Order: sequence, then structure tokens, then C-alpha cells
Amino acid sequence: MSPADDAPTVRDSAVPTRDSSEPASAPPIAFDDRRYVLRTVLGSGGMGEVWLAEDLRIGREVAVKIMHAQHNPDAAARFLREARVQGRLDHPSVVPVHDLGTDDRAPYFAMKRLTGMTLHEVIETAKPEWTRRILLTRFVEVCLAVEFAHRRGIVHRDLKPANIMLGDFGETYVLDWGLAKVSEAANRESVQAISSEMQDLRSDLGDKGRTVAGAILGTPGYMSPEQIVGRIVDARTDVFALGCILIEILTGAPAISRIDPIEATLAAPCHRPSIVRPDLDVPPELDQLCASATASSRDRRIATARELADGVQRFLDGDRDLEQRKRLSTEHYDRATAAFARNDELGRADAMREAGRAIALDPQSVPAQGLLMRLMLEVPNPIPADARRLVESDKCEATRTILRIGVRAYLANLALIPLCKLVGVGGTWPFIVLAIDILAQAGLCAFATTRARPLTPWVWALLLGNHVIMLTMIGVFFGSLILVPIFALGMMPIMLSLPQIYSPWLALGVHISALGVPLLLELTGVVPRTFEMIGDTLVFKPWAVHASAQLTVAVVFVIVVMQLWINMRVLSGGRITQERAHELIHAQRWQLERMVQ
Repeated sequence: MSPADDAPTVRDSAVPTRDSSEPASAPPIAFDDRRYVLRTVLGSGGMGEVWLAEDLRIGREVAVKIMHAQHNPDAAARFLREARVQGRLDHPSVVPVHDLGTDDRAPYFAMKRLTGMTLHEVIETAKPEWTRRILLTRFVEVCLAVEFAHRRGIVHRDLKPANIMLGDFGETYVLDWGLAKVSEAANRESVQAISSEMQDLRSDLGDKGRTVAGAILGTPGYMSPEQIVGRIVDARTDVFALGCILIEILTGAPAISRIDPIEATLAAPCHRPSIVRPDLDVPPELDQLCASATASSRDRRIATARELADGVQRFLDGDRDLEQRKRLSTEHYDRATAAFARNDELGRADAMREAGRAIALDPQSVPAQGLLMRLMLEVPNPIPADARRLVESDKCEATRTILRIGVRAYLANLALIPLCKLVGVGGTWPFIVLAIDILAQAGLCAFATTRARPLTPWVWALLLGNHVIMLTMIGVFFGSLILVPIFALGMMPIMLSLPQIYSPWLALGVHISALGVPLLLELTGVVPRTFEMIGDTLVFKPWAVHASAQLTVAVVFVIVVMQLWINMRVLSGGRITQERAHELIHAQRWQLERMVQ
């Protein structure tokens, strides 16, 4: 472990958090032949002190890092390496080095004076203005700066939140390049670029400025497994540290336990934010990205910092699209609410359309789900014209279904003719009239089933009029108080089940007429009476029936059974249709509720 590992690295890197207007902690000090005037100490660490200074030649504020005088040649070599490495990385996210030199006191280098907060401080304070999106955007800039260094043969080896500065004006800087590993080619290029004075200093130090393979350098909790065990490191070592930083951004907690970070690093196959903070809703794509960046096996790890940056950027692009979709969803929901408030047919249609678009853009929008649920489950009042036409169409189809059953029922009533003959009904004309009436009623019903539109009043008049005539004739033949009430009580529910019989009073009037006309004919003497009171007994004597009582009862029984069968067919069919409609309604309601949940 290097002596600088436990030092406040961010202060060593000349990253002040004080403003330049703050009073100096010491009187101004002339430095390096009066080029710089040191004003105040901004930070101090294991390698040296960072001063806020004024560059008298250019007239600007700079940060001057001065090495502690008591450091040995090895530390001095590392100090100079940091300046050279940082200076040759000409990137917006690397603090530019303006000058490198020595003074009577110690080696120093001057660099840009920064203001802002470290990523470590931002994560600790958790201020709401530092949103996840902003931090991820800054993280992408860090990754690209690290990739820039990798392309020039430099591996940072000490990436951590404390070594990332977030400037006050959108700047992002990677700090503290003191532990950087420089490739042989890059190191030779750097040596040729420094001044002859620095070459002399380095020659005095020998090879002590070069990081030795196998040395353990870095910060536990961010060091890769190969870095811990002292193997040769490459760009993937920085990728591991970046993955740990990404986890810390997403969770606000260290990626690796601080109790025994070295053991925790070596033991885990990878690290995930979903494991660090299971209670948080971490996007799965970022969770997997962190796992790939922190894989313990270097061969299975993300190979480059740019690849990691691209992964985060893809998420940000999708997240930005999600924000746009949520904004548009809110606009559609507002329009749906305004349309629904109009409480008319057109407004409801507009509200349904806008609410559907809102949910299509943001399926998790609870307000849009609630509005769409109301629109789909609450029946509008009045029913819209288009829906009313569909209702009328369903009524027509239901009426045709019942009339088709009626055709078969009326044709079955032709059996009354041989039954009438069987019980001794005299004459021929009653049979002819009854047959014509039954066939006419069956024909009218068959004609009505062929019409796609609602039945016209004249068709209904023929159907109902013929129905009254048929019941009247039955009453004339068999008596107004015997079979007519049976047929009336049976046919009344069937008529009421016809969807196009809008008035129940019409059905009542038809059957009262069927009962009243034969009774009136008997009471007025037009036809013989079929009933009389003998003492306390009401006696029925159908004038057209000459069969025995047993046979008459048997015929009446058969007629009643036929009427019950007709009622059963019509009413059970209607009940089944109604139950099926209820099942469909509730099944559709269930589906709609699940769809918007």
C-alpha cells in the first residue's frame, strides 16, 4: 500500500472547496523567483500541500501543489510522475498543469484552480439537486476521460468518488494521478518532453519513479482483484473501480463492504447495486452493467471504459425517452380529463381516445388507468347513438330468435285440429278457420324473421291482431273460461320477452281482448254459453264439444302440455341468452380491470 493511500487525495490534487474570496490563512508568500504568490492553503495530505496562488506573469489564480520537503527521492519521483502524467493528458476532464518546477523548498507544479464538490461529498450529502440522471451524465464524462488516458498508455489505479470533482459550472474532473501506471512507450515519450532540470532530478532518483509490477497501490473497496494480489494491471483495473463508483452513485452506499474490503473483493464473483441495496428500484440494465464491470475475472469484465460509458449513455438515452413519454402521457391525460368533464357523447369518445394514448405512452400512469377504468366500466347516460343502434340490432336479433320458435309453436298448434275432431267438435268451417288462422300466424312470424330492421307497426298489428283472433276462436269453440285463460297466461310472458314490445300495457291489452271478446259474445247471445251456475257449482259446457268428459280432460291436458313446452322453449332460451350476456359482461369487465392495473 502506498503512503498516499490513506491521505485525503482530493486535497493533494489541488481541488479546493473554498471560494477565492475567503481570507488567507497566512500572509502572501513569494515563491519561485516571485512568479507565484501563495495566499492560502487549500488542502494538505501525505505528499504535500496545495496552495491557492496568484500567477504574476499571467495574472490568474492557480493551485500550486508543493511537495513536503522531508520526502525521500522515491516520493519525489512519484510526485513528478503525477505532474507529468496529468500534464500530458490534454482532456477537458483532467485538470490542466500549467507549470512544473523546483524551488528552494521542494518540487512543485501549478495547475488550474477548481471550485466544486467531490463526488464523495455529493453522495454523502444526497442533495436533491444532484439527481441520478445528472450524476450518471457526469459519470459518463469520467469514463471518457479515463478512456482517453488508457489510449495514451496510462492507467489511473486509484479511481474513487473522492478523486472525482464536480465543478460549479458543469465541469467534471478526474483527480490524483499520483498512482498512475504509465506504459513503457508512454513513459519514454514523457521523459523526452520534460526539461533538462527534471531529467537531472530523475537520473538522480534512478528507477525509483517507476511503479513496480506486483506493488499493491490503490484504495481498498475500489481496487480490482488483480490489483490486490499484485498482478500486472491494465485498463480493466480502472473499469472495476468505475463499476464500484457507479454502484455507489446508484445506491448511495459503498459497493464493497468497508469492514474487510480486500476479502470482500476477492470473495465475490461480481458486485451489483441490487445486492448492495435490495430495497431500491435499480434499473435492471444498470444492475447488469455494474455486474459486468466488476467481474472478479478480468477476462469476463467489460474491456474498456468507453464500453462502460456507452452502456450508461444508452440507459440515459432511454431514460430521457421515458421522461419525454411521461410528459406526453400527462398532456394526454389532462386532455382526457377535460373531455370527460364535458359529459357528452363526443367528449366521452375524446376522453377514451386520449386516456388510451396516455396509457400507451406510460403504462404505469395511475391517474390515466383510473380514468380509463371509469370510461370503460361506467355506462354513459344517455347511451350514445352508435351504441343505441347496436342495442336495437341486438333486440332485432333476439326478436327474430323468438319468432323462429313461434313459427314452430304455431305449426305445432295445427295438432289442435285433429284434437278438436277427436273431442267431437261439429262442423267443418271451424277447422278451416282455425287452420287458416294458425298458418297465417306462422307465416307472419316467418316473414318477420327475415327482416334485418325493426318490425314496422303494420307487421306488429297483423301479428297481434291475428293472435287475438286465434285466441277468440279457441274461446268460441271451447269456452271463454276454459282454454283461453290457459293460452293467455302462457302467451303473455312470451310476448313480454319480445325485446321490441316496448309497452307491457300493449301485451296486457291484447290478452284482455282475447279473454273479453269470447266472453262478450257469450254474454250477448251471439254464441251459446259455455258455462252456467247450477246451485253452488260452476259447470262448463262447450257447445262445440260432444265427447266424453274423460276424453275432453285428456285433450285439455295435451293442450296445456303443449303450451308449457312452448313457454319452456322461449323463456329458457331467453334466460340462457341473458345469462350468457351477463357472463360476457363480467368477463370483459375482469379483462379490462386487469388490462389497466
